[in-house]
Amino acid sequence: MRGPSPTRSAPLDSRSSILDLVAAFVLLLGHFLPWAMHTTAPLTRSGHDLSISTNFTPGAGIFLNEWFLLPLWSAAILIALIVSSSRFATRRPLRFVGFGLALVVASLGLPAYPHVLTAYADPDYRLQFFVTLGVFALISAIVFAGLPQLWLRSAVRIACALAAAVPLFGYFAVRPFIEVLYQSAVGVGIGWWFTLAGVLLLLAGAGAKISGRFAPKRVAQSSITTGADSH
Repeated sequence: MRGPSPTRSAPLDSRSSILDLVAAFVLLLGHFLPWAMHTTAPLTRSGHDLSISTNFTPGAGIFLNEWFLLPLWSAAILIALIVSSSRFATRRPLRFVGFGLALVVASLGLPAYPHVLTAYADPDYRLQFFVTLGVFALISAIVFAGLPQLWLRSAVRIACALAAAVPLFGYFAVRPFIEVLYQSAVGVGIGWWFTLAGVLLLLAGAGAKISGRFAPKRVAQSSITTGADSH
């Protein structure tokens, strides 16, 4: 059975890549915008700040600080997914630029200098260090080995969405401990909402891609049925 023709699949790939790009940008923006809002500006914390300070906040270690890096790593993987698409197959310079960009974004998940130099042996930074290296490997595999199967690309999108959603819930687990530390209330910042928007965009994009992939089959079956009825 033949799949959709290139003329049908190309617009779907284009729309999907645009959604991936927008979702990656929104996740990145959300990661660096305020999550823990406080009336005192220096006490306001972004998602990236929480990925550094959570384990050092008394009691907040129930939710590992590495979980707050999941939207960042997801954005890097989405960039790799974009440049691995058929649209970049004959555009090697752009593919390598995208590959480099994905690595740069993922590298923001590494521990800060000088901790990164000894992170492999430091219990406080070891997990963050090795997960980031794993993301590097995954990005390389996606870009250079490719993910031609629709279901696999959709699975990566959904996995990124679910991963990015984890700190959305985790923030409410650590917020009481931040409030105890600050001795005042902490709100939900715009960064949290941007991250939620990125998650919803990814889920919508994955759903649209799957439904669009099978729509031509439904149309063809409908045409066959109509033709049979006319006889």
